[in-house]
Amino acid sequence: MSLARGDTLRGNTLRVLPFAAMRPGYEIRYAGPPGWRRLPLVTRATLALTVAGYVATLVSTAPVRYLTVGTERLWPGLEVWRLVTYPLVNVGILSVLFSLLLLWSFGSELEPSWGSRGYALFLVLATGAGAAFGVGVSLLTGSPFGAGYGLAGPLTAVIAAWMFEGPGLPTNFFGVLPMPRKVFALIAVVVVAFGEIEQTHSLARLAFVLGGLPVAWWWARSRRGGRRPGTLSLPRFLRRRKFRVLPGDSDRIH
Repeated sequence: MSLARGDTLRGNTLRVLPFAAMRPGYEIRYAGPPGWRRLPLVTRATLALTVAGYVATLVSTAPVRYLTVGTERLWPGLEVWRLVTYPLVNVGILSVLFSLLLLWSFGSELEPSWGSRGYALFLVLATGAGAAFGVGVSLLTGSPFGAGYGLAGPLTAVIAAWMFEGPGLPTNFFGVLPMPRKVFALIAVVVVAFGEIEQTHSLARLAFVLGGLPVAWWWARSRRGGRRPGTLSLPRFLRRRKFRVLPGDSDRIH
C-alpha cells in the first residue's frame, strides 16, 4: 500500500492526516505482532525457551526423560517440576513454528495489559492445571495418559484468556476471515479437542490439553471484578461482615 500526500507511517500504524482523508484523525491499523526488539520480556523468554527445548529434544533424549509429565512420575514419584516443564519438549518443526507464531501474537498483546509478572503467573498456573487435570483423570478413571508434552494446553488457555478480554471484539482468522474473538477461540478449542481425541482416544489426554481453560475463566473473572488478576475471592457467606459503631448512652456496639 503506497502512501499519499499527508500520510505518515508510525510503526505498524498508518495515520492519515485530516487533509488526506474525509474523516479527521482516521487510522488504519495493521494486525500483526511487533518485532523481536519490541516484544515484552516474558513473551520473548517463552519464545527462546521453546526454541531451546526443541533443539535440545533433537540432539538428546534427556528432555523427554526428565521434563515430560506422566501419571507414575507425579504419583507416587512426586516429581512435581514436571507440572511446568513439559511444554519445553516439542516434536515436529511445523508444530513448533505454529506454536511460536501464536505465542508471539497473543503474548505481545496480553503481557502489556497484564504486566510481565501477571502474564508469567498465568502461564505457570495454566500449564500446571493442565498437567494436574490430565494426571488426575488418569488416576481416577484409569484412562491412559502416557508422556505429556507440548504447548497445546497452555496455548489453548492463552487463546481463551485473550477471548475473555473481549469476546465480541473483531479479529481475523490468520488475516483471511474476519470474525469475533469468541468464534476464533471456539474454533481453536474444537481443533485441539478433536485432534487430541483422534490421536490418543484418551479422556485423560483431553483433560490434559483443556485443563488450563478453568484458569483462563478464573483469571478473566478476577479482572472483571476489578481485582488484581489471579487473586482469590471468598464466597459471600464467608466474607467478614462490616459494622459501624454508633454513639449511644451505653457501651453497646450496634
